[in-house]
Amino acid sequence: MKKLALVSFLLFAVVAVPAMAQVTPTAPGSGVGSAPVGAPDTLGTSGGVSTASDLVTLILGLVNWFAWFVALVAVIFGLYSGVLFITAGGDEEKVTKAKNILLYAIVGIIVAILAFSIVAISKSIVGI
Repeated sequence: MKKLALVSFLLFAVVAVPAMAQVTPTAPGSGVGSAPVGAPDTLGTSGGVSTASDLVTLILGLVNWFAWFVALVAVIFGLYSGVLFITAGGDEEKVTKAKNILLYAIVGIIVAILAFSIVAISKSIVGI
């Protein structure tokens, strides 16, 4: 297991770090998550839902975020079950555990797909 962690770290260091070093810097205010230059100062003001459309947009955004989270966790558990299958070594208890985790991961992916579908259908019905 220590060898796998070491190889993973070295692979990350050799491939990902130099790729990140080659990224060209962006102008101030144009990066991801940065406020636009010259944006009004809204610090301390309260936001709120003023219309039904704002409420629907907020709820759909939360459902969309939750669906992404569920999908990510399901994929991670699917990978984990694959590792359990590989390392089971014929142990029936470990194989059963891996099968159950894979089943739940597949159910999680289906739930995430259904959540994305509900968001898309709701947006088309509401007209957002």
